Amino acid sequence: MDNYQGGTTMNERDRILALVREGIITTEEALVLLENLAKREGKDAVKLNQQQDFTDSKDTASEYTEQKDQASDQELEDRKNLEKILDELASEISYFSSQIDAKGEALQSLKKQINDKAEKRQELATADELGDLTGEQEITLMRLDEELEGLRGQAAALEAEKFEMEQKMRSLKKEHVENSVKSFGEKLGNKEEWKDTAANFTDRLTKAGAQLSKFLTDTVQTVVENVDWKDTDFNIKIPGLITSKFQHEFTFDQNTATILDFQLANGNVTLQSWDSETISVAADVKIYGKTEEATAKEAFDARSTLVMDEDKFTFRVPNKRVKCDIVVSLPKREYDYVAIKMLNGNASLKNIEGKDFYIKSTNGNMVISGLKAIMLETDGVNGNLDVSESTIVDVLAKTINGSLTIKSDVVSATVSVVNGDVKLSYPGTNAKQIQASSVNGSVKLSLPVAKSAEVKASSSLGKIMNRMENIEIIRQKNEHTNKYLEFRRMDEEAPVMVELKTTTGNIFLKNN
Repeated sequence: MDNYQGGTTMNERDRILALVREGIITTEEALVLLENLAKREGKDAVKLNQQQDFTDSKDTASEYTEQKDQASDQELEDRKNLEKILDELASEISYFSSQIDAKGEALQSLKKQINDKAEKRQELATADELGDLTGEQEITLMRLDEELEGLRGQAAALEAEKFEMEQKMRSLKKEHVENSVKSFGEKLGNKEEWKDTAANFTDRLTKAGAQLSKFLTDTVQTVVENVDWKDTDFNIKIPGLITSKFQHEFTFDQNTATILDFQLANGNVTLQSWDSETISVAADVKIYGKTEEATAKEAFDARSTLVMDEDKFTFRVPNKRVKCDIVVSLPKREYDYVAIKMLNGNASLKNIEGKDFYIKSTNGNMVISGLKAIMLETDGVNGNLDVSESTIVDVLAKTINGSLTIKSDVVSATVSVVNGDVKLSYPGTNAKQIQASSVNGSVKLSLPVAKSAEVKASSSLGKIMNRMENIEIIRQKNEHTNKYLEFRRMDEEAPVMVELKTTTGNIFLKNN
């Protein structure tokens, strides 16, 4: 019977130790369970002794009571010692916690300064990309670079100090907890099991410690503030960038502006005419990330410039965190100068009349229809240019990656593409000069049958295919790496001077 009781007690003690090791119960809870176990052992012992000889039971009960009292006193002393060690641990950790908090606050202040200056710098850098940086702004940009370098250096130093203190605090936690649990385990027995428990408990405490948790919270705070957690059908959450958005129509009545200046970092621009003397700008705005302003409209106003005076209308949104799609309705008048400069977005002009038009887009298509202009200049990097049903005196167009298509009445055209095709189609006979080239792409030209022309066409690695009639060939080469064709077609009117070039593509010539 005694052996059975001893085995049961040992099994229960082992289970308690296992629960602590797995992190299911704390050491405090383990102490309570062990005390209850000891009390139960005492009751079982008394019950057993009552079944024995009455004379012996008095001595046995007295001896057990004395042992029980000694064990309880020892357990109480152990608990006091453990609490003392933990109090000392908490005191030292509290000191490091306050120091880390101070470093964290200073770091947050530095980061705010860095973010503010970085946003200002980004706006100036965007203006530089759009080719609209003044001398004063260039100096400001250089000064901001210097200030940002200094602030980032300070932030890096603070980060290093903060990290070092966190390492010290984690080391302190590990050392004290291991010692305290080890000491406690030796008094309770089963030393090896308590060593494992100490290791697991220390690991859990290190991972779940208040300071480490705060450190992780600070680290991801920017992400949390700028991420919108959206519910899904699977009852989980996925991150999406916080977006503030609104729609607004800006109207400018009774204006006489003939100079239009549009600059956007992100967004599409559409210009169209209408039967009104009011300039209307219908804006669809999205602002990404957290902003300090109370409303999306206020955040937009702080990051944009809208100015209308007697001669000029300016609409600028150079901030890359703002996507602004605008549809601009313009009075039917002749505009002196229209400029559209964009980084990411498409530009569209419909039925506008003016003297000088300039369109620049780094990433986006340019679509122009019904334009009447003296000068059209376009500058693209990644995107197509399409000009149709327009009447233009002079076209100067270039792009790096994209096709270039003109189906309009143009007097003089100089166009070039690096990677893409050039397609030119002239419905009228007003053309006087055509220069078109592509490095890696074909060049196609279509002219009216009645139009006189003097043509020079060359391709290094492609072919020249001509379907124009009534021509006089002046010169021709058909070498492996040099194709050349020069001819003329004369009528009573002055001829258009044509020069077409491509490196790897073909050249196609035909009549309308």
